[in-house]
Amino acid sequence: MFSPLDQSILDHLRKAKTRHGHLGELFNFYEQLFHAQFTFKAQLRGEKGGYPREKEINLTDLAEGIPQITFDELNIEVASFVDLYKSIVELLNRDADHPHPAKREPQPDTIVRYAREIFDSRGPLVGSSQPAELDKTASGFVLAPYLQAACECIMPRITQSLWHRGYCPVCGGVPSFAALHGEFGTRTLFCSRCNGEWSFRRVGCPFCLESDQQTYYPSEEGRYRLYFCKACNRYLKSLDMRESPSEICLPVEVLATVSMDIAAQEKGYRVY
Repeated sequence: MFSPLDQSILDHLRKAKTRHGHLGELFNFYEQLFHAQFTFKAQLRGEKGGYPREKEINLTDLAEGIPQITFDELNIEVASFVDLYKSIVELLNRDADHPHPAKREPQPDTIVRYAREIFDSRGPLVGSSQPAELDKTASGFVLAPYLQAACECIMPRITQSLWHRGYCPVCGGVPSFAALHGEFGTRTLFCSRCNGEWSFRRVGCPFCLESDQQTYYPSEEGRYRLYFCKACNRYLKSLDMRESPSEICLPVEVLATVSMDIAAQEKGYRVY
């Protein structure tokens, strides 16, 4: 049912639950969420809309810093979008002490508009967890499989040497994570929206491009780094792959390092 990539993410997530027992509730939620999203994404490879897989890479846009996809190119089929929205709202409310009124019958035009606003913002798909924002949170979660399916089609065909910007070449999203690779610590950024990964210079803030206002704090074992930019007040989590003893799955690492998000946000830094 799932692609090898999606199945690998689920397998890594289940393994992570045994290593991070204190995050069991978080991992249980995302296991259910990923299962729903990946099931839906498999349908996008069929008849239910999605990015046109035959579209060529726009090299002019790539050279000029314009991401490859637009919202309209996702070809959202509203009825399917609403069905997944309802499933995710149910998941969000399943263990809530006070279920949110997002459980009511949604207005299709409204939730698709939320998805468009989230896409255009270039920010993470999930923002505030306050009740007033749960409609948008659910819409963001529904948007994810559309963007991931597009990324899986586009990213392997992108010439990395043409893109060294701080936002995703596929969807324009900001990074949620970084990784250091190889002998010289080459850095890649990981998109907060479509799971795309692309190259970026080792030194400098990907959000504001400032090079002189960054500091970082390493974890005790040296695998993780938390970067702070004093110029734009943003932070970025990073993993040194050279210090990692086993195969790494970045979508799971984003979840497993939630304590780093909390620490950064308590200091007044933001991810976007």
